[in-house]
Amino acid sequence: MHKLSLKGFRKVAALALSAILLAGSVPTKGIQVDAADATNKTANEVVADMTAGWNLGNSLDSLGEYTPAISSNETAWGNPTVTRELIRTVGAAGFNTIRIPVSWGQYTTGSNYQIADFWMSRVKEIVDYAIDNDMYVILNTHHDTNYYSPTNAKKSESEKFFKSIWTQVGNKFKNYDSHLVFETMNEPRLVGTSDEWWFPRNNPNNAVKEAIACINDYNQVALDAIRATGGNNATRCVMVPGYGASCDGCMVDSFKLPKDSASGRLIVSVHAYTPYDFALNANGTDKFYDKASLDSLFSDLNGKYLNQGIPVVIGEMGASNKNNTSERVKWADYYFGLAEKYNSIAMCLWDNNVYYNPTNSGEAHMYIDRSNLQWKDPAIIQAVMKHVDGTPCKSDPNQKPTPSQQPSQTPSQAPSQVPSQAPSQTSGLKVVPKLNDWGSGFEYQIEVKNEGSTVNTWTIKVKKSDITITNSWCINLKEEGSYYVITPLSWNARLEKGQSITFGIQGSSRSNNVQFTIQ
Repeated sequence: MHKLSLKGFRKVAALALSAILLAGSVPTKGIQVDAADATNKTANEVVADMTAGWNLGNSLDSLGEYTPAISSNETAWGNPTVTRELIRTVGAAGFNTIRIPVSWGQYTTGSNYQIADFWMSRVKEIVDYAIDNDMYVILNTHHDTNYYSPTNAKKSESEKFFKSIWTQVGNKFKNYDSHLVFETMNEPRLVGTSDEWWFPRNNPNNAVKEAIACINDYNQVALDAIRATGGNNATRCVMVPGYGASCDGCMVDSFKLPKDSASGRLIVSVHAYTPYDFALNANGTDKFYDKASLDSLFSDLNGKYLNQGIPVVIGEMGASNKNNTSERVKWADYYFGLAEKYNSIAMCLWDNNVYYNPTNSGEAHMYIDRSNLQWKDPAIIQAVMKHVDGTPCKSDPNQKPTPSQQPSQTPSQAPSQVPSQAPSQTSGLKVVPKLNDWGSGFEYQIEVKNEGSTVNTWTIKVKKSDITITNSWCINLKEEGSYYVITPLSWNARLEKGQSITFGIQGSSRSNNVQFTIQ
């Protein structure tokens, strides 16, 4: 998990550094993650800089009725149009990585799989939402198994598909820096067979052996196509999966990483809804007690990859809602707590925007309601975030955002990045609010600095007549008379001399002279 990002240095540099150095299980190689230029980071540097990740599931990967598609199928599976506000809200909760699954094949025409311009532009628009929000983006090929298969019979056409798709995508994004990561494919497997989702890693049958060899080949073809487009793609980080993107699929001896012209830029891609009976199996259990499965997962990945300097991204993980929030909180706490021990592994929650699924309780993975931008079970997100730089999310239960119904390419006005007022000071405490205003709303990133003696708590007040707050994170927020009163959470209440913390608020209206008074 994330240990020392640039943002982390700015917020709690001395504290975070000492925590890393004191944690014997944390590899110290990650301490230099920000030494590289943003256009040339290694895979270990990129993964170490990722905090928690979130999947934009069942949107750009949704499949429509007609092929080739002449219009977007983004809402075909019932999810709303993706907006900039959605991405901002995800980022504001502490996620700095977003995986964007994309099903490309349905938008292609001709024998060379030419991607429709309107679709490439729409994908770029959403990628830009995240990049503009200072997030890492993982961009893949997703539900495209109608266009490739890991079999010798379809190997030639499959290679053609991957080469064409990644050549086009690579050319479109070749100038993006290291915040963009490519993932060659999603869960490659023998669809519709008894081997689709499971095989004995120590004794795969001949069909699976053939599939693994094809997957090795397709990873190589995709990587070569990406590198050949040049620009920043010559050294871009690329994620590669094994069979089914499962742990078994990357642990089997016959799975090989592709040969790469760039050094240290490959990331192993794994999906792990673990333990399966709790996390994904509709006929399983709603109780989290199987910690051994998670222990085994990390032991395997550490032994074969992390210890060899090869980072891993668990690009999909989650626990389906079985009306068991308290158990899922325990699960998230344990899962992300294990990941916290390693500097070269990051994880992305799968979110399909389905909160309750009466027909299949294994496929209910909503963390944020995309229709109103409210977090459904904030306690789960807090359990995640407490293992990521010590910055848990605190959602306001009264949040009533007004997301835009049509995606906009840019904010309605240029955001201001300068402090909205001169810092105020009380007994050595300073509050420095930085404003990002996009016209229809705003966000303050507020830094609290202590330049005096140690304090065990602090309070900030702001007049309700000056501001309307709709959302906040990393603080307690309440109303007292004519004021909003902001107080810390348990983990960020104490400030040593020279220490600082940052929290955030969002709102719908404000005056031109908002005053934050700290006590």
